[in-house]
Amino acid sequence: MSALPILCFHNVAVAPADARFKLLYVSPERFERQLWALRRMGLRGVSAGEGLARLRNGTSRGCVALTFDDGYADTLSVAAPLMKRYGCSATCYVVGSALGAYNRWDAELLGERKALMSREQLDQWLAAGMEIGSHSWTHPHLQQVPAQEAWDEIAESRVALGTMLGIPVEHFAYPYGHYTPQTVELVRRAGYSSAVTVVPGVARSSDDCLLLPRILVDGEHGLWRFLLRLAGAYRHRPDPTRGAA
Repeated sequence: MSALPILCFHNVAVAPADARFKLLYVSPERFERQLWALRRMGLRGVSAGEGLARLRNGTSRGCVALTFDDGYADTLSVAAPLMKRYGCSATCYVVGSALGAYNRWDAELLGERKALMSREQLDQWLAAGMEIGSHSWTHPHLQQVPAQEAWDEIAESRVALGTMLGIPVEHFAYPYGHYTPQTVELVRRAGYSSAVTVVPGVARSSDDCLLLPRILVDGEHGLWRFLLRLAGAYRHRPDPTRGAA
């Protein structure tokens, strides 16, 4: 059975000293060491689209999908040049209504306003050979909003981003990693070819493509912890329904 680790990043930046969730920040130096380690292990970072296509046709061996949630500006300014240096590509799941703005959904909780990529910066991301996915329109808790609002968040973000960028938007990331059977069905109806969660594990070719697990890269731990998590995910795979919220 084919397998594909899907790594989940947020900020590629040094965490502020008073940051409440330092695990969401991977410093540029640490990120480069991780890319170096992947290359030394004979692994290549790819976008979700390429990785999942390879997963389906049985050629995913040696690939690791790199994904970034939210669309922070440092994903382009810091992460993209490093990935280019190591021959990697990646997918960034962006919040459609927040281009060029900041992380309105959790700035107060995190204690920091983080700049998000603008439309022009998304064009630069795509020109660098990277991929765009949707992270909804406003980053709500989808399971807490009315069904029509959830549909608009999921489906309209796909249409709007695709129209704006002139590309098909095929991949979705559940805001906060939360999903229910109802939201999964909305994602299916909206026509996405894949959707990622934050349930830990490695994607298998037998998985529902709209309930794919990922490995959250914790910025508070060093290189060896990163490598152990990557290796350990192959050995332990929880029931994906346990991550639902």
